Amino acid sequence: MFLISSLNGPFDCETSEGKGANAAYHVIQHIQNGKKTGDENLRKFLKGEIGTEEACKNDDLNILSKAYIPYSSIDEETQVLDLRQGMAFASLYIKAFDRDNDGAMTVEEAGPIGQLIDLIDPSGKITPGKFLSWLIFQDCADNLNGILSPAEVAKALFVVQNDPAFVVGKLRDIYRSYKINELEREFVLPVPR
Repeated sequence: MFLISSLNGPFDCETSEGKGANAAYHVIQHIQNGKKTGDENLRKFLKGEIGTEEACKNDDLNILSKAYIPYSSIDEETQVLDLRQGMAFASLYIKAFDRDNDGAMTVEEAGPIGQLIDLIDPSGKITPGKFLSWLIFQDCADNLNGILSPAEVAKALFVVQNDPAFVVGKLRDIYRSYKINELEREFVLPVPR
């Protein structure tokens, strides 16, 4: 088990927004480093410099595949998700992969699940609010606690494969019931310290 840190990083960990942004920062670092390693391994493999086993080694992607990711926290008294923390996570994540800098990812940039997430409010764009809804949906697969486990992610993807209409309905319910669209309109991503 590996817990992604929200308590250190370039953002103020004393704030909800800083914790969410720090967790996303670490996830993004693992993704980017994993991509670099994968590209380098492929280059070396194609040149005959390394074998198949070495070409498949990728510590960053291995860590992510086993990581517990704290995208939000839950108030102990009210049992309510800290949506500002979740929105900071989603916003920084989206910003890292938004190629045209319009504040959203295209469905294609979001990958295979992008088209489904977009159906929350079809526009061809995955906004931070839509992405936060997807994070919450995955977390609900087992126990809503603000932390995505590998088992929850796998279970959510299984449901996507077997009942995409159910998933779209749940994503829309989450987006509306948590009033994520309202939070999204006024939310400002914190700046690094």
